[in-house]
Amino acid sequence: MDTAGDDSDKPVNAPSRNYVRDAKAMAATPADVKEYPNSYVFIVDMPGLKSGDIKVQVEDENALLISGERKREEEKDGVKYIRMERRVGKFMRKFTLPENANTDAISAVCQDGVLTVTVEKLPPPEPKKPKTIEYTQPNKRDAKAMAATLADVKEYPNSYVFIVDMPGLKSGDIKVQVEDDVRIHIQLGKGL
Repeated sequence: MDTAGDDSDKPVNAPSRNYVRDAKAMAATPADVKEYPNSYVFIVDMPGLKSGDIKVQVEDENALLISGERKREEEKDGVKYIRMERRVGKFMRKFTLPENANTDAISAVCQDGVLTVTVEKLPPPEPKKPKTIEYTQPNKRDAKAMAATLADVKEYPNSYVFIVDMPGLKSGDIKVQVEDDVRIHIQLGKGL
């Protein structure tokens, strides 16, 4: 029986090679993060990389992904490495951005192997101002009528329903008006 493609020895929950490679890249890529009054600044060492080899991306609307890859130099005729200590491979860091990060205002500069990514902050939301509601004092006759009129108010997802008992009145005896686009005025009485 051919078992060349059999993965039965591999643990069921083993991470993928890409996951392991990305995890190693993130662990080996140093970064500093600074907060200023109007921005966040991410400083990442990217030694030996040109600005065209570095990617700065926003994923899922709030994740800043900085990545790049440094490849090994090709050996030329007669030249071989005696020692190789400088890091080659993938560089990567991923940061979850705060809620006030403006993902439409991100800039990046790479100088001397150091990448500086600046993410502007959104302005703080304006505090809600108190709303003043104007009212009028009803005259004594209207106040007595209002006190004697019973009403139920029901709230539905898209509307309010006012139910008012008006025994002995016909539809011609009822007048409903909207005042100042915010008040409902219901007038009851015979012969309106």
